[in-house]
Amino acid sequence: MKYFDLSKLCTLLALAVLASIFLTLSARSVWLDEAMLLKNIIEISNPADFAAPLPYYDQAEPVLASVFFKAVMSVFHYDIRALRLSVLGLSLLMVAPIALLFRQQRWGLFVFLVALIGNSFSTGFHFTELKFYFLEMSGSFLAMLAIREAEEHQDIYWTLLVAALVSLLGFSTLLIAGGLLGYACVWYVTRDDGTQRGYKLSGFVLASACVVLSYVYMKYLTMYQIGNYSTYAAATHLDALKSVLNALLGAYGKALMIVSVIASVTLLFVGKRGYLYNLNLFFCALVGVVIVGKVVGFYPATYPRHVLWLVPMSLVISTFAILLFVRSPRLPLKALGWVMLLLLGLQAGKACYNNLGGETYQYTDNNQLFQYLSQMPASDILVHPNAQPSLEYYQLLDPGLNKHHFFGDSDETTHRRDPTLEMTTLSNDIDRLLAERPSNSVYFLTSHLDLQPGETGVGNLMQRELDQYHCIYTSVLSVTDAELLHLNCRDAL
Repeated sequence: MKYFDLSKLCTLLALAVLASIFLTLSARSVWLDEAMLLKNIIEISNPADFAAPLPYYDQAEPVLASVFFKAVMSVFHYDIRALRLSVLGLSLLMVAPIALLFRQQRWGLFVFLVALIGNSFSTGFHFTELKFYFLEMSGSFLAMLAIREAEEHQDIYWTLLVAALVSLLGFSTLLIAGGLLGYACVWYVTRDDGTQRGYKLSGFVLASACVVLSYVYMKYLTMYQIGNYSTYAAATHLDALKSVLNALLGAYGKALMIVSVIASVTLLFVGKRGYLYNLNLFFCALVGVVIVGKVVGFYPATYPRHVLWLVPMSLVISTFAILLFVRSPRLPLKALGWVMLLLLGLQAGKACYNNLGGETYQYTDNNQLFQYLSQMPASDILVHPNAQPSLEYYQLLDPGLNKHHFFGDSDETTHRRDPTLEMTTLSNDIDRLLAERPSNSVYFLTSHLDLQPGETGVGNLMQRELDQYHCIYTSVLSVTDAELLHLNCRDAL
């Protein structure tokens, strides 16, 4: 078989594997965060309300993302898989132009797909997530295309246009937009030929104004979400540094993290000045801003999803680096390229193994939980506050759930809260729920909650409340981070 034919066959096989993983991811349950956000989208009927902080569960989302989900639901209603596939389809449209750049090299697209498969739990998960993170990753791909255009055509117009556009796509994309403005400024100072200066300066001013206004507006949209929860703050600079590094590791995985660091550091010293070199500088500058921003306190990067938008740049830079290194006549650099490819291959192999083994990549297996609940006889069921949003969404999907009598106690309206009282409020909600139970023998529905022995946080908090009312429970159904309990309590009603 010819070399080219083999590369093409391997690429098609990698595409099939990636499609299989994406289809698996698109079948997963709606979980707590998605259910809270979707409730807002469902309830909004006045177009002007999209431009305000969302009314339920302290949620926040850029306007374009909310409008997109509203439009998709107008077609597919509440079908989970159709919604996820719609998000995936739009995401892949953003990936395709960058992926096609690798077709210029014989094994380029295959190596890129291997990297993408290995990171499918992060990238693929959020390409099918019913939240706005897919737009933030799309912003990264658009930024890389803008820099490519600037390097190919020696102008900054696309860079300025994309900076203005991505500032509207997400919250973290404001950093991408700021980075593109910085890139345009450096390009103008170091490489401008003196032509059309008026147009270039006018474009820079307009793009900067758009980014600044977007920043002010995004602060307004997120004022409740960030202000109401203590998880976004860090006690010390060291805690902040640990937090952002853990977030990066969670978004990347160990193999891609190692490969990305090797690629970015090595590219600073080898290779020609050009697109890859400048893209890598752009990426390194953004990583520095994220880390410093978290430590100083102006960028609340706490969870992997907050830094996930950096991953597309690492996937692209690492792929280009591997292709460059393995073609090098210098043996150490060639060996380094093969080692990097091996690491990505191992990570991809693990993803394939998990997919073949039936791994569903679910945070919470609400599909199985509510399917079981729908088949039960009519019952009295207490609803844990964490389960309330998911229950409300699945009731729209399955009328069989409505035969039950649910008892919930959830303050779902968005308003200013004291972040130090977050767990106290949850404890009080559970306390009131148990105090007002209709009988001493009742079901208790939990979701996005792990009650396994030795767990901490909300799991132990609920156990303390159950002990207070002398309630013992048996597990009727236990799935991933969700459980249906049957309570028997000895305290008098």
